[in-house]
Amino acid sequence: MLNDLSAADSGYWHEPDALLVDIVSGFVNKGGMELGVTLFIRGLVISGVLVGEREYLRAISEMFRSQAKRTLLNPTKQEMQMTDEIFDFTNMAEDIVVEDLYDDPAIAQRLVEEAQDEDELDDMVGVPAIRYLHLKDPAVIQPQPAVSFSHSSISILRIRLTAVDGWMLGKVTVDDDDDLMNFPPPAPNEIRH
Repeated sequence: MLNDLSAADSGYWHEPDALLVDIVSGFVNKGGMELGVTLFIRGLVISGVLVGEREYLRAISEMFRSQAKRTLLNPTKQEMQMTDEIFDFTNMAEDIVVEDLYDDPAIAQRLVEEAQDEDELDDMVGVPAIRYLHLKDPAVIQPQPAVSFSHSSISILRIRLTAVDGWMLGKVTVDDDDDLMNFPPPAPNEIRH
């Protein structure tokens, strides 16, 4: 009977890790904390620093703004302002911070005080489930050499939470190839297959 329920039939295995979701949502997206993390995704090991979705959206917005402004010939103030508005993706964040919902901070404060706990507050404002995490300065760890994206124009990787097979707190340090040259290879009789 137990074998009748296979993992493929269950939606459980398609859900992201609830603890990782809470860390990304509470500490990183809402709290602004940056955390080193190593992710295991379909056989890849990717390490970097978790950053909030708003930081990712600001970086994307700034890249598109600067690209668009370079194409304008003798732009007016109005054209510059329109470009800033058109390429502002920061309001697309999945995690909602209650204070950002209302122009009047007193309304937001009253709502937070009236809620009995965070779940009730989420129900009141209709907070959507988050689907992504954002990894700054990611490095794909391979046997050698590691691939790093820290020098790209936007070095923040967007990853679906459901794609993560495993994770651990802490960023892997990528050693230089020169450091590896100081270790001689093992003798042939010491290699085990």
